[in-house]
Amino acid sequence: MLAVMFGVFAALCWSVHDLIARGMAARIGAFRMAALVMIAGGILLSVYVLSDGRVWQSSREGLIAGLVLGLVYGLAVGGLFKAFSLGPISLVGPLTAGYPVLAVLWGVTNGLEPTALQWAAVAATLIGAVIVARSGTEDGGINAVEPGKMPVLLLFALIAVLGYSASIILGQRAAVLVGEIEATWLSRATALVTIFPFLLGEGRHAPLTRRQWTGIFVMGGLDVLGVIAVNASGHLPGKEFAGIGISAYGALAVILATIFLKEKVSAGQWLGIALIFCGVAAMSVSNA
Repeated sequence: MLAVMFGVFAALCWSVHDLIARGMAARIGAFRMAALVMIAGGILLSVYVLSDGRVWQSSREGLIAGLVLGLVYGLAVGGLFKAFSLGPISLVGPLTAGYPVLAVLWGVTNGLEPTALQWAAVAATLIGAVIVARSGTEDGGINAVEPGKMPVLLLFALIAVLGYSASIILGQRAAVLVGEIEATWLSRATALVTIFPFLLGEGRHAPLTRRQWTGIFVMGGLDVLGVIAVNASGHLPGKEFAGIGISAYGALAVILATIFLKEKVSAGQWLGIALIFCGVAAMSVSNA
């Protein structure tokens, strides 16, 4: 159950993070914002990591694991922010929320044996995410995307899904080798490596305002808290199921977007949100 709760905490962090991202991505530039969030998170963690000093005593394998984590995480964040620049949270959030299930499937290939209830929870989470993505209002969800932009949105959503699912597996392994906070700190630098090529193709944008800089650092803080929580679950039994807790983030993001961005949510989307929460709750009970 604790692993699932770590995932739910990460979902809450990323839901607020995504709410801010949706409001700023188009004005700042998706990949520019992704790069700045990585830098901000790295700065915030440096105070602890450099004063603690344990990272320099880590094994070579641990350091490499943390750095490799950043390569896939950079793709994930860049893909997500680009998708947010093209569509509403009520579409992008649920589309990308099912990625943790891939981590569970990876666990199955490595000997994990989910119970019938756990499989049902996985199915409910996936079905709920699909329903939320496909059942928006006439001027919301999939209908809010500009004509011709949907294939690009789906491409970057897929990049985000693959990047985030790989980051769960790599982050949990890195946490055991080097520590969850240290692994998160190491990943900030290499995340920039994968974001940079996309950044070069992005148009020029106006300098950031003070309010936007504040948003960047708040996002950076929320992002590292979410990553640390997921990485920390790598020390726990049933660590693969932390991903099911993370899947709640799509539903939480939609709820926050409804409250703060006034995005419209249909009855079908509320049904999908309910399924996602049921799946997370069932997984929590089954791991208690």
